[in-house]
Amino acid sequence: MKYSAERIYVRFWNVEDASLLLDLQIRNRTEIEKITASNRDDFFYSLEGQRSLIESWNKKREEGKRYSFGLFLHTTNELIGEISLFEIILHSTPKWIVGYVTDILHQGKGYMSEALQCVLEFAKHETEITRIEAGAVPENTGSIRVLQKAGFKENGSQPVPIQGTLKEHTMFAVDLL
Repeated sequence: MKYSAERIYVRFWNVEDASLLLDLQIRNRTEIEKITASNRDDFFYSLEGQRSLIESWNKKREEGKRYSFGLFLHTTNELIGEISLFEIILHSTPKWIVGYVTDILHQGKGYMSEALQCVLEFAKHETEITRIEAGAVPENTGSIRVLQKAGFKENGSQPVPIQGTLKEHTMFAVDLL
């Protein structure tokens, strides 16, 4: 499965992508750990850790609970980011969240805006997802701009645990109907 835009394409991960994903994770570790809610240990930052991660993402895709994509440049097939739709249960209510990261070397070029449009098209036509939410810390203006450009509307705020500390996030949502 591959969705294309003008300069990029997104596709599901396969286990053979583990070294590419590991390079992306290590190169962007400092930036990613500032925004991620998940704890990342030494195993995570190993080739086997990334293989396990991709395998778990693919299992969840088969269950219809997560759709994770690599973001690649058309011209070079270089991995420049990752983007995922995942279901969480919050207060007994299922919600679909989008999360993404662009390689620090490729930020600010509009690639994630193209990728998010591809993933929204996928969600609209290939799943039963009707609403997607996202959060960003207020100082992450690039991420907020990506969400707004894709049609997400501000939807309040909420504290999110980031590396053991609650950080206030501006919340956004888009309806796919």
